Amino acid sequence: MASVSEVKEAEKEDVVLTTDEIVEETALDYSQYFITDSTKDKQQVEEKIEEMLTKLDEFCAVVDIIRSESSISLNHCLPEITSKMNQIKEVFQQIDQLEAFVSMVKDNVCTMEEQVIQAEKDLGGMKSLKGFFNSIPLFAQKSSVPKTTVVKKYCQPEIFKTKDYFPDS
Repeated sequence: MASVSEVKEAEKEDVVLTTDEIVEETALDYSQYFITDSTKDKQQVEEKIEEMLTKLDEFCAVVDIIRSESSISLNHCLPEITSKMNQIKEVFQQIDQLEAFVSMVKDNVCTMEEQVIQAEKDLGGMKSLKGFFNSIPLFAQKSSVPKTTVVKKYCQPEIFKTKDYFPDS
């Protein structure tokens, strides 16, 4: 059987081939295209499968490690977290008590400020050094007409005692 190159050479030599011979040679040439060596492809596929199986085994090992560590941490850390939570609750209660104490002190200070403002209004306020000295009887200017002033009695508001909230320790 002749190949395509032989057919071309035969044509050059003016050899005439029959139709059957041409078909046979063409079929032979095309059959060469379909001949493959699948052992290389098979080997590559097997290598890829082995690689994927190895990765799958490694993944399963990692999942097992995570499961064991999570159960260890759950059994070990959860009781610690619970005890810390109870301690934090106590701190929260102390903070709430401190907030109530600060609020009470704020109210007492506001009451005292109101009384100081009222006393300044009643006594005329001491806006200058002269006013301050005039309020002291020794330095007061003597006038011929005595002023009549009504002195209000001071009532001290009831304020907190730190001993009630901070006992001696």
